[in-house]
Formats: sequence, structure tokens, C-alpha cells
Amino acid sequence: MPLMLHHAHPWDLSPGEARLLQDRLRDKVILQPLELGEIKTVAGVDAGYRGGQARAAVVVLGFKTQELREQAAVQMLISYPYVPGLLSFREAPAILEALARLSALPDVLIVDGHGLAHPRRFGLACHLGVLLDLPTFGCAKSVLVGRAAPPGGEVGSTSELS
Repeated sequence: MPLMLHHAHPWDLSPGEARLLQDRLRDKVILQPLELGEIKTVAGVDAGYRGGQARAAVVVLGFKTQELREQAAVQMLISYPYVPGLLSFREAPAILEALARLSALPDVLIVDGHGLAHPRRFGLACHLGVLLDLPTFGCAKSVLVGRAAPPGGEVGSTSELS
């Protein structure tokens, strides 16, 4: 499936140009709650590296059933160096290629990476969401900026990031 990218841009920017682009695209992030009745599918995406290659995978599940609907994976050369705060320029091309291999985009995207909890409030999840015009949120493994107390043990517990 060819992807329609909103606000498409080159990926081979200098770190300074990439930061300016993040600042410019940050205003395109839409913060509004989703109506759960509208969600039929949800997908998780992740990327990793091995031997100069980026590997990206996407898994699409039925939102209510959690049943596997579709999956795709790609492997491609890494084209951007590791620069703190610019992970989207390293990972997004491979993730976008994996998403393009799906028969249709999911209704919601969960990204192994930061969204708003990013130094410029425009991490990988925000970047993908703006490019795809898709509700997207980050589910990072560690805190990049700020501090957060551990959430409670009950399902749905949260803690504020400050």
C-alpha cells in the first residue's frame, strides 16, 4: 500500500536542520482524545539495529479482540547516525517502509519511542503521527526528559512526568 505522507520531507538533514524541522512540525501535533468506538485496529511498531541494518516491524491487532490481523517487517541500511533527540530520522524510514507493506493503515499506532516526552516535544511517535495523519502515541522504555514517580499497581494507574 503506498503511504500518503503529510508534510513529507527529506531524511538526510544535518542535525541542526533536523531540529528546526522538529520545531516546525511540532505545531502540527493534534492533542485530542479518541472516541474508542471509532477504533477497530491498533498497531505496535518497533525498530532495532544489527550490523549497520535497521529492522522495523509492525503488528496490527483487532482493538476489541486483540486478534492478530496483519504483520510486516523490513530490513534496510541505516541512513542516519545516532544523534540524541533525533531518533525519528534514524528509525522512521524503516518503520514507514514496514507500514507501507500493510494492506491498510491501522486506526491507532503505538510506537516504541517518545512522543511529547521529548526535549523538543516532538519524538518519534509525534513525527510518525504527523506524517501519517494518524492517532499515534509513544510507549518508551525509559524517561528521556523529566522525572516520574512509579505508577501505582492498579490497572490504568498513571504518574505525571515533570
